[in-house]
Amino acid sequence: MVGGPSSVSDFFGHLLGLLRVEALSPRHQAVFTAARTQRHAFARHATPESVLAAMADAREETYPEREALTRALMAEMQASSSPAWTAALATAYAPMLRRLRRRLLGNAVPREDLDQLVLATFLSVARGFPLVRWRDWTAARLRQQTAREVFRFLRKERAEQHETYTQQQLAEWLPDTRHATPVESPRRLSARRSFVKRDAVLVHLARGTLPHSDVEVLMATVVRREKLRTYVSRLVEGDATEAERTYQRLKRQRTRLMQRLRTQAVDAVAQPSTGC
Repeated sequence: MVGGPSSVSDFFGHLLGLLRVEALSPRHQAVFTAARTQRHAFARHATPESVLAAMADAREETYPEREALTRALMAEMQASSSPAWTAALATAYAPMLRRLRRRLLGNAVPREDLDQLVLATFLSVARGFPLVRWRDWTAARLRQQTAREVFRFLRKERAEQHETYTQQQLAEWLPDTRHATPVESPRRLSARRSFVKRDAVLVHLARGTLPHSDVEVLMATVVRREKLRTYVSRLVEGDATEAERTYQRLKRQRTRLMQRLRTQAVDAVAQPSTGC
């Protein structure tokens, strides 16, 4: 289940691009300005773009500021329903999410489901992160707990398919945790629950750009991971011929939907930041 760069789907990169556009949208400036008065970490940053630029500075001497900004972003995410903070935190940690997604390769879970699994698990861990109890090494804990939940979910999926992993394989999949400083395990999150939850940002983006019928197919087959035939069986009962026609129609509709999302993502990422 370890893959190279080719294992990162184009859709995952485009999805992260959409989240960046969302994070930098001018409509969130008022929310950010209000947070600056409450969060000392934001004081020297006039815009979300400034925060993301600081988070992208990987020099060792900038770690204290990045630690403070991470905690401020998570605190706002946990306290507010605004999608600004969800999008900003995912954008700030996009390199880490890409690295994690690149490590996942296999047939236990479809590729696009892996995209959603990584993002939804990361956001679920961030929402449940015990900021009061854990006051240091926030980035390391966030990375480790996200990886642990993702691989725990995949192990369970494999087990349900009557396949098992060796300890050597597990060590290869999680190389960054073998020599890491032990950290207290938080309350275990349900990767399955976080995976099927309708993330506010994804729903917002989809509802803002797609017809209602397309959104329903997306939620059922991508977010909730429901089999398309199962979804069709709930729509059409008792008529096998009509069910097959509906299945073929929705199958084509879903293909067009995914292509439309990819196209929109490319167009959005190509826009200059001043136009977001």
